[in-house]
Amino acid sequence: MEVENFLVSFFTIAPSFSIINLMIIGIDIRWLSFKGTGLYTYLSNLLDTLLKIDKKNQYVLFYNEAKERIFPLQQNLIYQRVKARPFFLKEKVLFFGILNRAKLDIFFEPHFNLPFLLPKNLPVILTIHDLTPLLFPEFFSLPERAYFWFTLRHAVKRANHIIAVSHYSKNSLKKMFPRLKEVSVIYPGIPKLDYNSATYIDIDIPTPYILYVGNKRGHKNYNRVIEAYKVLRNRLSNYHLVLLGIEGKASNKITFLKNISEKEKAYLYNNAALLVFPSLNEGFGLPVLEAMQFGIPVITSNLSSLPEVAGNAAYFVNPFRVDEISEGMYKTLTNEILRRQLASRGIQRSKFFCWEKAAKKYLKIFQDYGTTGCFTSI
Repeated sequence: MEVENFLVSFFTIAPSFSIINLMIIGIDIRWLSFKGTGLYTYLSNLLDTLLKIDKKNQYVLFYNEAKERIFPLQQNLIYQRVKARPFFLKEKVLFFGILNRAKLDIFFEPHFNLPFLLPKNLPVILTIHDLTPLLFPEFFSLPERAYFWFTLRHAVKRANHIIAVSHYSKNSLKKMFPRLKEVSVIYPGIPKLDYNSATYIDIDIPTPYILYVGNKRGHKNYNRVIEAYKVLRNRLSNYHLVLLGIEGKASNKITFLKNISEKEKAYLYNNAALLVFPSLNEGFGLPVLEAMQFGIPVITSNLSSLPEVAGNAAYFVNPFRVDEISEGMYKTLTNEILRRQLASRGIQRSKFFCWEKAAKKYLKIFQDYGTTGCFTSI
């Protein structure tokens, strides 16, 4: 059955729950229509785990269109459609009536983009990933910065509890809003990529190659990666550069890949010589863990959350210095002892980040703020 027909016919009208002593937890999953983003990876992995470990509380997943992921059917899960896309004015007011009728005990918004109108007594849990538009305003337009600030200020004021994905993000938030009290840090787990599917893809990828994962936003620093690679090519001419997440025309051993599947992503990580990820600012930096779980050496930035996430398992560079990025790539590609050391440390470091541990912490916060929470023994 087509996903869209399935959603419309089976889940459009959400039944009301009448089970006593259970929480009804509402979660905005419209972000799952943005496939290929860090937010998609974070939310899909979190919900996969949360729905596996909690079979008692009731979950209402608010979706917009059939592009969002479908989770396995279970008795404590329903879908409710919200006919509004994120970041549009319509969603800011439309949610009020929907949430009011849903009779939720908790509303979880996995993004700062909180609706303006919410039921007064509804506890709201919010995840904030990063504050990049405010920390690096030069990479964002004035309307983007204004929207971010206005929406973030509203969300911070309305939320009962805020979750940050790193201590760096929490500290950035506390500096901007010194009066904030209820802020927890919950690390995401390892992004789940299928090792078994990492053996073959139909895309023609030149080898050997250096992998970059990101987008064209200035803080992602892809321009300096290209410059550093061109410098490297004068010393090591046999390596190609593959830029994942960016559209462009291939030239001079540089390949651009925009939209790929999870299988193709797993293949690219598994066969890369190294990952270069010198971002200027990250709330967490999931590509670091994605590469580490495959035993791929990682070169990353010494700024923002990246030292916190990578620990001692990456080669750190000043992301503003093209020469440092290039030298890091050269050393990591030519020093076999360093490569083995980074690969081994990376595998061990990635195991520290666990979705089950994260999901249990989220559920504990839901229970702390829910009005009739069922305290599951997990």
